[in-house]
Amino acid sequence: MSTLIDHIIIAVRDLDRATQEYGALLGRKPSWRGSHPDYGTANTLFKLDNTYIELLCPSGQGMAADLVNDMLGTDNACLGGLVLGTQDAEAFITRARQHGLAASDPVPGHGVDEQTGAERHWRNIFWDPSAARGIFSFCIEHDPTSLLPEAISTGEAPVAGVDHIVVNTRSADAAKTFYGDQLGIRLALEQHVPEWGGTQLFFRTSSMSIEVIASDKAPAQDELWGLALKSNDLDATHARLLASGVAVSDIREGRKPGTRVCTVKSHASNVPTLLIEHKTV
Repeated sequence: MSTLIDHIIIAVRDLDRATQEYGALLGRKPSWRGSHPDYGTANTLFKLDNTYIELLCPSGQGMAADLVNDMLGTDNACLGGLVLGTQDAEAFITRARQHGLAASDPVPGHGVDEQTGAERHWRNIFWDPSAARGIFSFCIEHDPTSLLPEAISTGEAPVAGVDHIVVNTRSADAAKTFYGDQLGIRLALEQHVPEWGGTQLFFRTSSMSIEVIASDKAPAQDELWGLALKSNDLDATHARLLASGVAVSDIREGRKPGTRVCTVKSHASNVPTLLIEHKTV
């Protein structure tokens, strides 16, 4: 049973503004706008082709509200967490514990869509943040009846999905233990990168990657550094963004052969964000 990347958390203080800005960036309407009554948070979800992005805001008192406030510190927004997914919580827990991850028993949770009244239900599996060297992460098993609709396109060339999320660390070995052995995500590539003074690892699942950059230049605690979003037609996406008032760089060749990229300079809640197109032969 493979481990998936269920969604990516972006912590924000102003949910309305972040929702509007990400709607413009992604070229999509939200899939869900709701709350977590048990946790003291509110959220907006954008379901893409391979994962979904959650804008998460403290809205009251509760465990999650405290966590989001800790993530934000003095900032108004930040890349906050990486949530894994499984279709079999018990099998995931068994594997994780066999490899030394002190995974909790499943904890039930639910959310309510404020627009439709629809509810979604799930079970969460938690572990101490020290296992991920300080990055907030957990695993979720969704109730099979709790479906999240796709974020409907509002214009030409919407963002299709997430290409990769970047993690900075000082320890390649610790990353291989956590993402590979304990979580069960395939290590697709490991290479030395002299210009960065370290090692680059790609863990591959959900048609996207966790790109880990390990070097002595990384902070003492691991950090989620940035996102790369997929475009199937970067010229059209670039034109749409400029017409919508989203600041982006000129398109350029990417580091990876066969890719083109541009840098997003606004509407991304302080998250370093790249748009990437993989050329077809």
